[in-house]
Amino acid sequence: MKFSYNWLQTYFAEPLPSPKDLAEQITFHSSEIEELIECGSDTVLDVKVLPDKSAWLMSHRGLAKDIAVILKRKLVIDQFESVNEVPVFGPLSVELNTKTCDFYAAALISGISIKPSPAWLKERLEAIGQRSINNIVDATNYVMFELGQPLHAFAADKLTKSENGQFKIGVRQALDKEEITTLTGEGYTLSANDAVIIDGVTNVPIAIAGVKGGKVAAVDQTTTDIIIEAAHFSRVAVRNTAKRLRLQTDAAKRYENGIRAGVVPIALIRVVELIKEIAGGDVEAQNYAGSFDIVPKTVSCTLTKINSALGLQLKQSEVESILGDFGYAHEFKEDTFIVTVPFERDDLVIAEDLIEEVGRMHGLHHIASIIPPKIAQNEYNARHFYAERIRQTLIELGFSEVYTSSFRNTDIVRLENALATDKGYLRSTLVNNLSEARDLNIPNRDLLGLRAIKIFEIGTVFLAEKEEFRVALAVQSGTTYKEKVDGPLLSTALAELANTLGLVPTLISNANGVAEFSLEQMLPLLPKVTGYDSVTPLPKVTYRTFSNYPASSRDVAMWVSSETDVSFVAEILKRAAGPVCVRITHLDTFAKEGKLSLAFRLVFQSLEKTLTDEEIQVYMDEVYKAVEKAGYLPR
Repeated sequence: MKFSYNWLQTYFAEPLPSPKDLAEQITFHSSEIEELIECGSDTVLDVKVLPDKSAWLMSHRGLAKDIAVILKRKLVIDQFESVNEVPVFGPLSVELNTKTCDFYAAALISGISIKPSPAWLKERLEAIGQRSINNIVDATNYVMFELGQPLHAFAADKLTKSENGQFKIGVRQALDKEEITTLTGEGYTLSANDAVIIDGVTNVPIAIAGVKGGKVAAVDQTTTDIIIEAAHFSRVAVRNTAKRLRLQTDAAKRYENGIRAGVVPIALIRVVELIKEIAGGDVEAQNYAGSFDIVPKTVSCTLTKINSALGLQLKQSEVESILGDFGYAHEFKEDTFIVTVPFERDDLVIAEDLIEEVGRMHGLHHIASIIPPKIAQNEYNARHFYAERIRQTLIELGFSEVYTSSFRNTDIVRLENALATDKGYLRSTLVNNLSEARDLNIPNRDLLGLRAIKIFEIGTVFLAEKEEFRVALAVQSGTTYKEKVDGPLLSTALAELANTLGLVPTLISNANGVAEFSLEQMLPLLPKVTGYDSVTPLPKVTYRTFSNYPASSRDVAMWVSSETDVSFVAEILKRAAGPVCVRITHLDTFAKEGKLSLAFRLVFQSLEKTLTDEEIQVYMDEVYKAVEKAGYLPR
């Protein structure tokens, strides 16, 4: 998030350190500063806010609070010192008909004047990359970046009053396939999993809850009366809606990071004050629905545990000084700190959270790095030992090791929180992934210079009641699996593994060129490991950019004299084939009547485009000319 240095300065009576020095202090005690950006008379700090601190640190007040602790200064104003109630009066009602929203507050302001924002407000918003729109919209955005609470203004004259002259605001689940047009003119089709803000009289959606306002109640130059919204929505529901609609907004980002409901009344009062200051008007009504818990919670941690975790020797007074700088109410009993957590800090839950607070403010640079003492190894990992033996055996046979995903679209063990819709299960076998990897590599045989694809994987599978460590091999030489040709490749590999292990693997499956066995089940039957094999240094590997475009192959065969060296012929072909010939493979040799017949496969591929047959033929014509010039006879 971007923070304005001048804006942060408003929280302090004394001048802050220079932007560069302040950035260094923040980096070492709070959050990493990714960049300092000069912006006119201001400097913008681009702060990398981590997820565990996002609920309170994605606001100028949040960062200012951390700065106050770092510099041991007092904030001249702290809006979070107390949580205010929302007074209820006037012709405005709020109704909640969804679990997505647990607290919603609103205020009706009449007699406002829509106009450009004052210079100071424009400058602060523009410094952090926000476009100034008008004084009302700017006010809601300003308070969001100030306190972290999203807000929205509806044009009251575009809503409908009830028969008794009352405005009604509601929150409900959207109807399936219900449509809404947002402020910026994009249309969206909603589902029953989304929530909407509605005109409670007409039941018409006027905003996508927690994400973006609707065009139907947009504030414009003719607006004189507005309804200001401040609410607390479910972080999960907002994230799911924003993700599904591909509609990422600053508001949605803050809701999904878990801003506390107690900020809602604070932000509503603050934005109402700001609007009255820059746009005039009178507050005609206020109301709310729902509730939130502001009962203080406590976290306990012993001084001994703090010092043990940090490797320090802090005194009670030093820890109390840091807690006091934060303003945390606390007591110390029998070596234990009992800390009352501020309502906005939902990241302080367990003792380790408190240790982090103490450690970062004391200074993580004070924590010395200690090299663990060397200990004699008295136990050997049999799984690792035999997995390495298997790996080396198969590599020597020309197999390549692959690593595939542990996730599947469907299987036995289902994930509670899947990373994606097609990764909802854990694999129960290596066979499926290995078969897919083999099939994907079949078209690349010529490019790789291989007669057959031979791959293996060593990894964990997940069964209903346990995990198991398995090995799987896959082979295939042609575009389809042929038992007579490919079966011996697999049989030879399994026989070599039996020789290596001194035990024939019991196959769990063996079909269509893919065999799998459990190393886990074999380990108790294998000899005890008394030491690891010596490590052979690996050859140096140089990375080379690969092409995203397909390769094409051409074969050429010729008769040569019996004394001709194969590598000499390959060099002639390489020079003639041009720069897009990426591989030349010697396919076979046979002798007849004192002559040799040599066959080669040439693979062409460009880094820039897909080569056409015509383009490849130009290079092949050069190859034929070179063969003829060398005195070789085409076969």
